[in-house]
Amino acid sequence: MHHRAHWFEIPGLRDGMRWYVFANTGVIPPKDIWQPGTEPILENQSGLIVGDRSVVILVGK
Repeated sequence: MHHRAHWFEIPGLRDGMRWYVFANTGVIPPKDIWQPGTEPILENQSGLIVGDRSVVILVGK
């Protein structure tokens, strides 16, 4: 967490796998956390901006 938003590059996954957002504390509920198996796909698979004072948990599957 930081007092400013930051861009984070994320590693690529094996072929056929994608990153999904499990939790993002910078988003207004109820879209801040998802039940396993219902996570939305991360639009940009190479990186993301994590908002100020926020935490993001990604799941590769």
